Amino acid sequence: MLLNIGIIFIIILFLLTLNFTFSYIPSVIAEKSENILNINDEEEAYNDKLVIVSNINLQNIEKKGFLKVVGVINGEDFVKNIPLGKLKDTIKILKVTFSMDKDNEIVSAHKRDEFFVCAYHFKNPNNNNNLKSISFNKKDTIEYFDCNEGDIKSTAKPTKVSLFKEKSQVHNKTLTYYNMYSKPKLISFDSLDNDTLESTSNTSVNIKLDKSKNSSSSSSSSDSSKKSVEVKIIVPMEDKNNATKIKIMTMLKGQIKSEIVDVQKEFDKIGGYTIERIFAFDRNTDMGPIQVGDRFHACVIGQELYPPEGSKCDKRLIKHLDKPNSLVAR
Repeated sequence: MLLNIGIIFIIILFLLTLNFTFSYIPSVIAEKSENILNINDEEEAYNDKLVIVSNINLQNIEKKGFLKVVGVINGEDFVKNIPLGKLKDTIKILKVTFSMDKDNEIVSAHKRDEFFVCAYHFKNPNNNNNLKSISFNKKDTIEYFDCNEGDIKSTAKPTKVSLFKEKSQVHNKTLTYYNMYSKPKLISFDSLDNDTLESTSNTSVNIKLDKSKNSSSSSSSSDSSKKSVEVKIIVPMEDKNNATKIKIMTMLKGQIKSEIVDVQKEFDKIGGYTIERIFAFDRNTDMGPIQVGDRFHACVIGQELYPPEGSKCDKRLIKHLDKPNSLVAR
């Protein structure tokens, strides 16, 4: 009799434990889904597509302004602007998905092909070209951003990359270079109001006192700020001198430029096997002025570059605002 009672008690206890376990699992899944927001996550459309998923960590990002996410993948460029103001406080990760054809006129995707994705956080997107919005704190002058350059892991399943991980040093490297090599600001009194003067009272700023020269100085500064910033992409091709077509792509502060090159015609023109292209970027962007230390990327893409990679990418920091910044891309 006691044995039967014991067995019944064990069965009841097992059923209660099972019920509690299954009631807990959905809550965990729900909590996880509330912390992750998918952007363009349509898995049913991924058949026969090359897919890159960028997991963006929002835990250290103020939900203000927007994220501009840009990428160069398989010879194609992508730009997505994501407003942050309406996101729930519980959202900790954004999953931004880029999908594209595996084959295009330039290249067919392979494992080990390289790509990059960058994300820029802008708190005041409407005021980046306004003098009053420009911070005199050097840390605030370089907006928070992160980049990840990776390899395609599979052409059948999504390749995942992460941005804004706690250990990322991308932004710190740019900020360090900017702090070391940027020139001090030169400002005319005519362009300052009381609010601006108060905000700069505890900072080191060069003020031009000669009011007779204010007009020309202001004009010169304005002209300087509108100058383009140039990057020079160098593509050695001696090992692939039978190639017929490549695409050179480069990105600087959210701006992407590219050119398709007829390789054999270029060889005849230059009398050698090293192709060079200079791309000019507007210094004033919708995300603020390009600064010394800003990071730029370049990729060279072509079917005949494979093997080892049909897409080869590299990156550098902007060191010059008045002459081309060179990068050897393969």
